[in-house]
Amino acid sequence: MKILLIATLLMSFAYAEEDKKSDNIAQMKERASANIDQRIAQLQAHKSCVQAASDREAMKACKKSNKEAMKKLHQENKGEREQFREERKAKKSN
Repeated sequence: MKILLIATLLMSFAYAEEDKKSDNIAQMKERASANIDQRIAQLQAHKSCVQAASDREAMKACKKSNKEAMKKLHQENKGEREQFREERKAKKSN
């Protein structure tokens, strides 16, 4: 009887851990998808700028604008990753 109870408890813990992992994967996929969408939007804006450029100076302005926008995206994404890591550490310590 004790063995059956222990086995049941272990199985319930295993399923609980699996549910947590699937939630984490879903969150990671959502973040990755959002980041990709942001980069695509920025690349489309950069492409439009390049196509509209009529001289070398306009091309330089497009490049500079894109570089600044991508740097901003990278910084935002880095902040989100650090926040996610802190949340994950907090969950593990509990």
